[in-house]
Amino acid sequence: MQSAELEELIQVITNQVVARLGDVTKSKILFQGEIETYPAPYVKKLSADDHFMLETKQDSDAILLCLRQLTVSQLLAIVRLIPIDEVTGMAIDFLLAGKPIWIFSRFPDLTSYRRQAKFTVWKQIQAALQTLETMNVYFISDDHVFSRQFQIIQKRQTKTSIKRKFISRLELEQRWQVGKKLLAPNEILTDEAADWANKQRRK
Repeated sequence: MQSAELEELIQVITNQVVARLGDVTKSKILFQGEIETYPAPYVKKLSADDHFMLETKQDSDAILLCLRQLTVSQLLAIVRLIPIDEVTGMAIDFLLAGKPIWIFSRFPDLTSYRRQAKFTVWKQIQAALQTLETMNVYFISDDHVFSRQFQIIQKRQTKTSIKRKFISRLELEQRWQVGKKLLAPNEILTDEAADWANKQRRK
């Protein structure tokens, strides 16, 4: 194998390793159930952001939990921090870790409870559900709410590292031939390129 071909192969492998390391620095957003069941425009916007990685398998590193429509009983269980099923258990774990929850639906309609239950029961249900937002649980029902919450998680997003590019000896030699000796802030020399550069400086 020629030296130039070997350098090219090393550069390709290096770029792949750096890309995989870049994925490690992305924050994970956990979707309960199939992602296809969530509103497509919102999923598309989340997946288009380079800082986030969408997951469907439970992951303790996820920074946000996304849920679909929950029953009033499930919501009340979350408010009381008493799990009644797998979904409420997962939601409570997120809340205890200080992480937000997005529920992709409207705030539940309590009209039927107002008609059926005693007034005091209905008022207690209403008061309990209104505390959800203070607990970091948000109903994502329109673009305005989504945009506001999306900006919040972007600000909370862990600081991402700059995408790095490794410069091979061959590429460095070509740059020196045209007089370009400075590296960009995101560029790093391979060991072989660094050795070559040190030898050139000593000459």
